[in-house]
Amino acid sequence: MMRLPILLAVSMALVLSACGEKVQTIPAGGAKKADARAFEIVDNGYLAPGWTPGNEPSWDAQLKARTQAQNDFAPRK
Repeated sequence: MMRLPILLAVSMALVLSACGEKVQTIPAGGAKKADARAFEIVDNGYLAPGWTPGNEPSWDAQLKARTQAQNDFAPRK
């Protein structure tokens, strides 16, 4: 009979320990990144053919071509 309150207390402690929320602030030495427009980002290694970094019309053309490749009803080349 003595095990039930101990088991209940341990199980409640485990359940309540999962309810914590982690802090989501930037650390003191962390660098903030300024927001940039999507077509201006050139530091990633995934450059699609036909896209010139920093050129908005080529970015729009690349997005349109990629979207049409996913459209089942679009005519194929």
